[in-house]
Amino acid sequence: MAARSSSAPVPEGRIEKLTDGYAVAFDRQFDYPTAHIWDILTNPAKVSRWLGQVSPGWQVGKEYTLDMDGGSTSGTVLQLEPLSSLQITWEDDLGLESVLEWQVLESGGGALLCFRSRTDSPDFLAEGSAGWQDILNSFANVAAGRDPDPEGLGDWLALRDAYARDFDVSPSMGRVTGTGDDAALVFERWYRAPAEDVEAAVDAIGRRAGIGGQAQLEMTDDGEETRIVIRQPVEGSQDQTAALLANWHAALDSVRDQLDGGITHPSSHRLAALQRFYRSMI
Repeated sequence: MAARSSSAPVPEGRIEKLTDGYAVAFDRQFDYPTAHIWDILTNPAKVSRWLGQVSPGWQVGKEYTLDMDGGSTSGTVLQLEPLSSLQITWEDDLGLESVLEWQVLESGGGALLCFRSRTDSPDFLAEGSAGWQDILNSFANVAAGRDPDPEGLGDWLALRDAYARDFDVSPSMGRVTGTGDDAALVFERWYRAPAEDVEAAVDAIGRRAGIGGQAQLEMTDDGEETRIVIRQPVEGSQDQTAALLANWHAALDSVRDQLDGGITHPSSHRLAALQRFYRSMI
């Protein structure tokens, strides 16, 4: 295997396949007392610096809301063991729900912070892993008394691709590249199916959704997995572009369900949530 460039982002967490879903896992060692790490994790004033504005704070059995840059989430605090464990449900703007857990353990004269995000869906696994790595880097900066230093979108995309590659999980999110007449949407998806089956499913579902007319499809097939890249010129307003991204995202999810032998369940609520998500990203 060729050595990576020293400047290439390196995953610090891992994606684990569970019997009932997936887990994104990070373990961070700190040279600080557990009480200090617990304070960064639970003090609302500290939480606002690395995660978002939590209201009314973490209270076991109580619902919370969390306002972050570019979005919000809500859930319920399932467990709160002082100086030890925090567990919450997490429902994002797309309606995806996961269970998050932080454990603070004494280790090596300092504290070991163990983070787990568990979900039953493969959606946004690579993206979420890259996002949580950036968030935990911000946590580490706050713990050290520094200001958070979030990475740019370009670094985030490279880190997402590194997680996808290292843990063999498909990227989920589309994006817009170029400007003006050169602007195009791009999606990359990976499917464990022969190329001809993937092409037929993408064509059928794209035509049914009325979105595939100007799209270009590139495929590579290694005998076990087919990787596709979809490119389509984008025109019109930002709302129209967001709608096109949302429709392609939902269509490619349907391709996955069909190839896995499942039944596709179109959801207007999910489509509207995807459109809001992409509108916020443009």
